[in-house]
Amino acid sequence: MSIRVHRSEVIPREGFVHGFPERMGGVSTGARASLNLGARWGDDRANVDANRRLLAEHAGYDPAQLVATRHVHGTAVWRVGEPLADDAEFDGLVCDRAGPVLGAFAADCIPILFAEPAARVAGAAHAGWRGTVAGVAPNVIARMVEAGARADRVRVALGPSIGPCCFEVGPEVVAEFRAALGELPGLVVAGPHKDHLDLRVATRAFLERAGVRPEHIDDRPPCTRCEGERFFSYRRDGREGGVHMAYIGLV
Repeated sequence: MSIRVHRSEVIPREGFVHGFPERMGGVSTGARASLNLGARWGDDRANVDANRRLLAEHAGYDPAQLVATRHVHGTAVWRVGEPLADDAEFDGLVCDRAGPVLGAFAADCIPILFAEPAARVAGAAHAGWRGTVAGVAPNVIARMVEAGARADRVRVALGPSIGPCCFEVGPEVVAEFRAALGELPGLVVAGPHKDHLDLRVATRAFLERAGVRPEHIDDRPPCTRCEGERFFSYRRDGREGGVHMAYIGLV
C-alpha cells in the first residue's frame, strides 16, 4: 500500500510543505507495520531511516532537511538556528527560513502544525495531555511572534490523535484542566467508567487565548485509537506499536 498523507485546508499549500502521514507505505513489520517513523520504542533503526526517506520522497523534501528533537511532554520550544545541545529536549519547534522541515512525533498525543504565511514562519509541536495543559501550543505561538509572526495570522492544524471517544482519564487530570480552563463546554465527556477528556477542545481554547483566530484552527482530526488500520496508537498497542511524524517546512 502506498503512503497516504492527510493535509489540512488551513495550512496554505503555497509556501509550505506539510502533512500528517498515516501508518501504511513503509518497511516496518509486525505491530509497527509499516510506516513507523520513530526509533525510541525498539524498531530497527534501518527500518525507521528507510521509512523517513520514503516519506521525504513522497512529500518532496530531502531527508537531510528533517529537523526533530526528543520529546518529553514539556513546553520548551526551539527556534531553528539557536545553539542546540546533542541531548536537547524540545516539544516545540519554530523556523523562519526555507530549508528545514520540522518534525513532530506522536502516537495518540496531538501533533500540531503552525503556519504564518505573511511573515513566513512555521512551527510544529508534540502535545500530550501534560504539554497541552502546561501550554506548549501557546509557547509555539509566542516563539513564532518573536520571529516576526502575528498570532492572528497563524494557521494551526491538529493531526490525528486520540479523541474524546477514547481518552479516559483520572479525576486528577480533569482537575488540572479545569484549573487551567474552567468549566469549558465539551472539555470533559462522561464515559462508562471514568471521565473522558477532549484535548482538541482544550488546545483550541489555549490557542484562541494566545490570539489565534477561531477560523484559523483545524481541530477535528480522526481518532488514532479508533482507526487501527490507518494509525498507530499507544493506548491500543503500547510500545510494540509505531509512531507517526507530522512535518512542516517553508519552501
